[in-house]
Amino acid sequence: MSSYRVASLLIVLSFLLGAVLSIHAEDVTVKLGVSDSVHSTRLNEDRAVIVYLPPGYESSGHSYPVLYLLDGNRDAMLEALAATGSLERNKFMPEIIVVGIANVDRDRDMMPLSTKQYPVPKPGAEAFLGFIGDELVPYIDQKYRARGPRLLCGKSLSGLFALYAFLTKPALFDAYIGRSAGWLGDMNDYFTDLTDRAFQRPQDYEGKAVFMSNSLMDSYDPDKVIHRQMLVFSDRVRKQLGDAVRYKYVTYDSYPHVPYPSLYDGLKFVFQSPVKK
Repeated sequence: MSSYRVASLLIVLSFLLGAVLSIHAEDVTVKLGVSDSVHSTRLNEDRAVIVYLPPGYESSGHSYPVLYLLDGNRDAMLEALAATGSLERNKFMPEIIVVGIANVDRDRDMMPLSTKQYPVPKPGAEAFLGFIGDELVPYIDQKYRARGPRLLCGKSLSGLFALYAFLTKPALFDAYIGRSAGWLGDMNDYFTDLTDRAFQRPQDYEGKAVFMSNSLMDSYDPDKVIHRQMLVFSDRVRKQLGDAVRYKYVTYDSYPHVPYPSLYDGLKFVFQSPVKK
């Protein structure tokens, strides 16, 4: 066969293969949810969200718990729906609404302070948490059939934000999941002081469920500074809050930054028993 005919055949085969793949790609679709947005006066901007509604939502008349997912992009929503779907099918948790909060300025929104190790021009975690509590949650409660428990989940920098929310607005959520959660070394004084003030009122944490996790092979924490600080923090939770809160800190030694099983494990822990409301 001549080289010309071989080249022509390869072109035809490539075209046919591309057509087949295109057909299959069109046949397989995954609905992540509906696009929505909320105008925030606190942040002076529109905030996009993806809202996933459980199958049968339109006809069931039921109300559902809500998972607020930070870093709520397409990949994060896919991961969340895979985890919640598996847990729901195996009766480890009820069907749930998932609200993915898209990022605008991640550093600004997640960081409550600026340090040498992580400089941020205008730390805005307080304002971002105000947006979630004062604007987004009421909007979701009013537009969708939402009922407790209400969960907040963050990873890496947004895992730090989940800890910040737990320490400053514990009543806002019933459960907190932080994946690769913690703070850098030069933030320790800030978070220690925040914890000192927060834990003076253990009654504010009554009935909360908290799951925090880290990787022991995390390239972002090579000296295990974040992990050691989380061990100290976890010890304080157990000693100062006691039975008021269900708390678990888990480490993974075979997964890198943001261990993949940590979302599944965190949700399963939260719904081990009814979260008090």
